[in-house]
Amino acid sequence: MGFFKKMFQKGDAKSKKEATTPFKPVVVKTTHVGKTLQNASEKFSLPLSRLDFHLIQTLTSVKMDENSEWTEVDPDDWPRIHTPEILLNPHFQIRQEHEIEIRLYQEEAWEKDLFLQVAADKQRSRIEAILRSGTVLYGVEGLKEKLIDLIRKKMLKAGMLIDLWENHLESGLDEATAKALVEGEVTLHEDLVLEAARCYAAVPAVDDALILRYKQKYANEDDQGRIDFSKRGFIQAVEEGEVIIEYVKPKPGRPGRNCMGEFIPVSEPKESHRPDFSVSEHIAVEESEEKILYKARRGGYVVFENGVYDIRDEMEVEEVSFKTTGSIEAGIETDVKIRVHERDWMKDAIGTGVEVEAADVKVEGNVGASALVRAENVEIGGQTHQSSKIYAEEARVNVLRGYLEAKKSAHVTRLEGGEIVTARAEVSQMIGGEIRGLDVHVEVMGANCKIYAVRQIEIGKMQGENNKLIIDAAEIPAYHDEIARLEQKQEKLSQALERTKETWQERTALYEKSEPAIRTLKQKILEEKRRGIQPKSAYVIKIRQFQKLAEKVADLKEEISKIEAELEDVRKKLTSYQTSVLRAVVRNRGAWQEYTSVVFRLLTPPMELEYRPKAGAEGEEIYLEQIEDEGFEVAVRKIEK
Repeated sequence: MGFFKKMFQKGDAKSKKEATTPFKPVVVKTTHVGKTLQNASEKFSLPLSRLDFHLIQTLTSVKMDENSEWTEVDPDDWPRIHTPEILLNPHFQIRQEHEIEIRLYQEEAWEKDLFLQVAADKQRSRIEAILRSGTVLYGVEGLKEKLIDLIRKKMLKAGMLIDLWENHLESGLDEATAKALVEGEVTLHEDLVLEAARCYAAVPAVDDALILRYKQKYANEDDQGRIDFSKRGFIQAVEEGEVIIEYVKPKPGRPGRNCMGEFIPVSEPKESHRPDFSVSEHIAVEESEEKILYKARRGGYVVFENGVYDIRDEMEVEEVSFKTTGSIEAGIETDVKIRVHERDWMKDAIGTGVEVEAADVKVEGNVGASALVRAENVEIGGQTHQSSKIYAEEARVNVLRGYLEAKKSAHVTRLEGGEIVTARAEVSQMIGGEIRGLDVHVEVMGANCKIYAVRQIEIGKMQGENNKLIIDAAEIPAYHDEIARLEQKQEKLSQALERTKETWQERTALYEKSEPAIRTLKQKILEEKRRGIQPKSAYVIKIRQFQKLAEKVADLKEEISKIEAELEDVRKKLTSYQTSVLRAVVRNRGAWQEYTSVVFRLLTPPMELEYRPKAGAEGEEIYLEQIEDEGFEVAVRKIEK
């Protein structure tokens, strides 16, 4: 390199005439090919792209430690050095000196459609050669060796050491180059990625960390980074077996050495979060070499008091509001029970717009506007606002003005214009509003009430007018989607059956019309064969067409049978829902009032049967009775006392 530098320095004194002398190849020794080419480019005022080089030889030298001298390594001795114990020693050094001939670049024909890149990872511990999509490989002699040589030259320009590290260039190029030699040329339709060198990547040290997983669950930012201040994690609920805290132990890293021969140091791990707390019997501790896991032994919410973590399953608060607690989202599966004590009828125990979710929720007072309660068991001692919503398995509400959905049962003291959706509804007093359920019992009914049921509606005493009592399985959410799906499927199958039958009838008519002519044609063929005459091809074609027609008729018949069977299955399923309607009863133990309507809605065929009880009539039971033509009519009978 010193000689080359001196040669360039002498050139500074030359005249312009001498500087423009045609470039002649020059042989130099260098430890960095890329920098040497750059210097040559500047010295001879040539674009770097116009310069190329030929690698004559490479000498590899190493220093085993700071006190030793540089020693040249024979290629046969390199495997002895290429070990983690030597290469990952921070005092070990390695370098290469390359003897190259710098010359002008001349593109060869096989390179004209070659798109080759060499890329490295951040540490430069792994080098990839990428033949880009669109590259055309021409089947010239020694193509694979030419490509490998080109990749090595690109690595040298980038300052990488060559011929020392593991690579898969030859095996990676085998298939593509062999195909090019056989076919003359091959176009790559996707990138071909080749591992050109793999060294020792450094593995960074792992600092210790204390991760409060139970708090991470309750991040109140949405996907856009907006914060919902109503959900500020008043409690952190967990399920049984859930990891609530994780301590990651510090772990030393491993130094590396990259493909330039440089040592990659790593720092020592930091230890600053070692647990200094204890846990109660409700939290299990599992320790391994890498971490310590703290797991919930039961569902509940996490509490940290006096340096001790615990899990509790009952919480008592005076109120739940935006100001005091924000929403409480403990989760239905966590076994958390919440008690809200505010019972002042002028205040809301659960405030406007907040949400409460737990396994069990008991509220002594009122539920405010737009509030939402979810739990397995809900009990409301006060009244609910008309815009509030409650979802539960079982629920008891004193005064319901909002929406209540209980999968199993709902017990309401007074329904005031609200809505109940449940399997079994028990309502002491109904003043307007709507109920949907399998079985509905109302002790005292006011005016303008609407009830949908499947099995029975029972009224203890009717005091108001203009009430609608409807038996309709399709109006019950538990059945609605399935019934709608079956009805839609029934309609599609009916239409498909009609179309298929029309096609079958058309093809059958054509078959029957063609059959006599085909019999005559077959007879002609037999006669010609007996006389030694080759049958006409037109005869054979017509017979084959007739055979295909016969197969199509048979296939259509089979398809009709399949559709009919599927349609019958759908009708049976709809009939099973209708069976409940046919057995349903509307019972009023008191007297009927004016403008009361009792409706039975059938599914197959769709039909609505309405009955208007006579005002003043007492103790009646209304049901459906089958008549002779397999239809149904509304019947009335007295309730047995």
